[in-house]
Amino acid sequence: MDKELYKILYVVREYAKVYNITPYIVGGFIRDYLLGKNPRDIDFLIHPFNVDFIDHIVKILNGRLVILDEERKYFRIVIKNKEKTFVLDFTPIYQQNLLFEIIRRDFTINSIVLNLKNFKIFDPLRGLEDLERNVIKLSSPNSLREDPLRILRVFRFGASGFKIDKNVLENIEKNSQNLSKIKPERIHEEIYKILKNPFTSHFWKEMEEYGVLKEIFPELSKIKYIPWSKPHHENPLDHSITTLYVLEDLFYNMDFLFPSIKKDLENYFSKNLFSEFTKKETLKLTSLLHDIGKSKTYSIDEENLVHYYGHSKVGAEMIKEIAERLKLSNKELTFIQKLIRNHMYLIDLMKNPEIKTIHKLISRVNEDVPSLVFLFISDQIAIKGNFENKDYFEKLLEEFFKLKNIPKPLLSGHEIMQLFNLNPSPIVGTLKEKLIEAQIEERVKTKEEAIKFLREILENERYSSGNNS
Repeated sequence: MDKELYKILYVVREYAKVYNITPYIVGGFIRDYLLGKNPRDIDFLIHPFNVDFIDHIVKILNGRLVILDEERKYFRIVIKNKEKTFVLDFTPIYQQNLLFEIIRRDFTINSIVLNLKNFKIFDPLRGLEDLERNVIKLSSPNSLREDPLRILRVFRFGASGFKIDKNVLENIEKNSQNLSKIKPERIHEEIYKILKNPFTSHFWKEMEEYGVLKEIFPELSKIKYIPWSKPHHENPLDHSITTLYVLEDLFYNMDFLFPSIKKDLENYFSKNLFSEFTKKETLKLTSLLHDIGKSKTYSIDEENLVHYYGHSKVGAEMIKEIAERLKLSNKELTFIQKLIRNHMYLIDLMKNPEIKTIHKLISRVNEDVPSLVFLFISDQIAIKGNFENKDYFEKLLEEFFKLKNIPKPLLSGHEIMQLFNLNPSPIVGTLKEKLIEAQIEERVKTKEEAIKFLREILENERYSSGNNS
């Protein structure tokens, strides 16, 4: 056991004797410790409850006291030691009855209680047995109704390797509509906790099957019912889940597929984007949502082929509503929108390499070229079933990581239109791409130089506002 953890448990146990308190440890700490992990969050039940005891623990362990709920007596102590942070939660026993407290827990594997005073285990729901069998069972038939967020926790535990008991899935189906009662911030975080696991695609299928997906992502659930045709071989929802499956496989095999840039890719995808979650999780979420625009754009031609013209742009706009509903941060919204808007862009680039592809990509998504490339590869493999042009993408990513800096455009597309009296057109995009190329090569360093650079291009190539109005 970790020395600092041992000290914390020793101090709580010894001072509980002084105050004539019985401290119990319950919840995820025991589960994770028995699984061989190093948990740092500990839930204590103390009886009888004594605030002076908690104040004393704060002083002895040099912690910080946080009052979570003074009326219900929920207290937290945060202890920071070097690079480690321990979080101790202290609460009274529900109705002073330990069995009532246990039944109120979410799953049996989280209902195992250790009496820290005599080191005896209290396990009336046979959580140890379920932990050994690696199975998720509910602590009571009312567990999901009392806190519907537990529905998403079921899938999080499933994605981390636990088997989900059939009765739990049936209970989820009965209670999935209650997710609408949960604060969106809690759902937002739980979605990321699911995606933090390495392989999650199967569980998104189960969420659809048991009525959960339509509650958290109705836009995604809806595309199951729209038509599709070749080159696709499955409906748009199944395709989106397959895209996630391929993406997670790419992450798992990154050192084999891209050995020369493995470390660069790992550093890029490990950058935080929301709370402690990274671009990796957010890209997984993007892969699930990348085709939601198809629900509003599909059409069927004379040969009975289905088209989704403009679905990338429409899908990027639809993300705004999802972001508002789930309280996504501006960083997440910007990241997801630009990837969805451009997720088909590489098809055209591969056909028309007029300007260096990397410069075009940077002008579109700036530093998030790796995410766009990974999304595109995953999408295409999900459609075609094989990885085409691997060498092309590897060289593209190598070229990206060789760049010393990724500059932001000195002039936006809107500014270029205003300065040179241009209407929206491909010319604006071309000018922006050429400007990015010049910035990367350090031929242009200031806004004034950028204006002069583009003016010369327009004059030399005989563009004029009159020709492009």
